[in-house]
Amino acid sequence: MLGLVKKLADKVQTSQEMGLLSHTPLRYVSPRERLIDPIGEAEVFLAYGKRREALQVLSHTLRYEPDNLEAKMLLLQTLAYLRDIPAYCKLARELAPQLAGQGSWHTICAEGQALAPYEPLFMYQA
Repeated sequence: MLGLVKKLADKVQTSQEMGLLSHTPLRYVSPRERLIDPIGEAEVFLAYGKRREALQVLSHTLRYEPDNLEAKMLLLQTLAYLRDIPAYCKLARELAPQLAGQGSWHTICAEGQALAPYEPLFMYQA
């Protein structure tokens, strides 16, 4: 058993010496930097159940594109999947004036009532 451990340790050391293993942390590279549509990437993550990854992409996108309504709408959906009720309600409050009376607002309210049935924002609007 010790022989196997020694062989593995030697392989790791050789890999480190060759620069194959790095101790530098991986940095997040935005979809735009990789010439990928962030909304499309987030949708793919959601389709495969990778909700945290979708959240990261959308949060990063909104940091640099705060008026991106499509990203905000997909972020709401992601927050609902994650059952992050406070964040969902906060973003819904932000979008309410912009979307009031539209079909998408009714969808947001229906989802909001399911997540937070006592939240006044969603009470009579779905």
